[in-house]
Amino acid sequence: MLSPGLLTLWTRQAMQGAHAQDDELVGEITGRLADQGDALDLLAACRVMAHEARRALLTLYGGPDVDRGEAWVLDQLGDAAHDPARLFAARLVTAYANGDHDHVTALVAAAAGASPVERAESLRSLVTYAAELTARAALD
Repeated sequence: MLSPGLLTLWTRQAMQGAHAQDDELVGEITGRLADQGDALDLLAACRVMAHEARRALLTLYGGPDVDRGEAWVLDQLGDAAHDPARLFAARLVTAYANGDHDHVTALVAAAAGASPVERAESLRSLVTYAAELTARAALD
């Protein structure tokens, strides 16, 4: 388990690197998180990243009308259809945006049980996906 301070620092650095499109930094930081973090560390980092993506989604599209049974859905997978790491990111953001924290936890637990390389790729895709959404929202 990482210290809370180190986990916060690395998560912020990964987000900042993604916003700056610094692929080298993002790869380095997500690799560290994947190698040294445990499942709870990964869950915390993923929730921070998904929270940023959710804020961007709300800016871009507004929120679903929960009273009418609306929810966020994955209707177009695009490049995620054949990319497990990208699919992880899209599913995790969708689950988080819908408040489905059990599904978020299950996705992160599956990632935590994967190889360090797969964990790092999943984290990298998530932070990149969140940064892409945030950049689109800033243009909106």
